[in-house]
Amino acid sequence: DRDQPTISENLFSTNSLEKLFLEDQLHWSSREPAVNIYTNGGEFLAHKDAQSLTILLSITCPETSFEGGGTAFWSQDARGHRVEEPGIILKPKMGTAILFGGCVTHAGVAISSGIRGVLVASFSCSSDRKDCQTEQRDIYGDSM
Repeated sequence: DRDQPTISENLFSTNSLEKLFLEDQLHWSSREPAVNIYTNGGEFLAHKDAQSLTILLSITCPETSFEGGGTAFWSQDARGHRVEEPGIILKPKMGTAILFGGCVTHAGVAISSGIRGVLVASFSCSSDRKDCQTEQRDIYGDSM
């Protein structure tokens, strides 16, 4: 493990996200960090965050707090979320975080009952912000 670079070294060229945060060097997605609350029928349509890193932290228990739901992900080579079903839907335990690159297409799947809560934070280093590659894809991230 010592020979492997950390996520922060790979994405932000530093081993200290805390230092970047304290020096106001992180660029956050609009209205984030935030807590997303989903109620009956609540969903978040498929999208890409266009940041270096996205963190989703489950703050409710999928076994007891809600039915349905989860976070859906499509593979990078998928033809698009309107054409293909997601490759995987994750419903992590309360307190478990999912980390992924901001160019990954994902969605908050509708819940059928209860309340689902997710802390979400998408960010890049202010000096190294990179946009998602959009070649051959429409505004929804679908292949053209």
